[in-house]
Amino acid sequence: MLKIRILFAFLILFTFTTTYAQQAESFVVNPSKSLVSWAGKKIVGGNTQGTILVSNGSLAFANKQLKSGTITMDTKSINSEKSSPRLVAHLKNADFFDVEKHPTATYVITSVKTQNNVATVNGKITIKGITKDLSFPAEVTYSKDVVVAKAIGVKVNRTLFDVKYKSGSLFSGLGDGAIEDDFVLDITLVAEKK
Repeated sequence: MLKIRILFAFLILFTFTTTYAQQAESFVVNPSKSLVSWAGKKIVGGNTQGTILVSNGSLAFANKQLKSGTITMDTKSINSEKSSPRLVAHLKNADFFDVEKHPTATYVITSVKTQNNVATVNGKITIKGITKDLSFPAEVTYSKDVVVAKAIGVKVNRTLFDVKYKSGSLFSGLGDGAIEDDFVLDITLVAEKK
């Protein structure tokens, strides 16, 4: 009788483990197909936009739903086709993102709630070595071999990451030269089955 109980418990454990293994899936972000676009602007006119390359990342799914993941961005790749090389160099220096000291920025997904096909992604973003909570809605498209995650209009308050240059909320007397605290990210990640 004891042998039957042990065998029965083993079969339940084996079935649970096998089922979980079939449901849990890992996808590797393809940097050549993924991109982060950014936009910032002055309080009065002067919009600036550009891109930052994705270095690497991964997304974990269970039952075809996004559950966790990471993304690493290459801050040295900050670029803007519509802006002068001087502005791009300024964005890379210590006034802004100090890319020599902080060559990457990361986002780690800590939880995801999906309702009506919209995923609310919760996680922690690290810029210039400073980590803060960041949540946003995302559209996640699942298929067997490839997943695509898109988030549009993700607002990030740069002053929380010691990017204070010409912040109208921190410095007075800047007039038309003040730059908004929030910059906006549009994120597209394409990840492929491991």
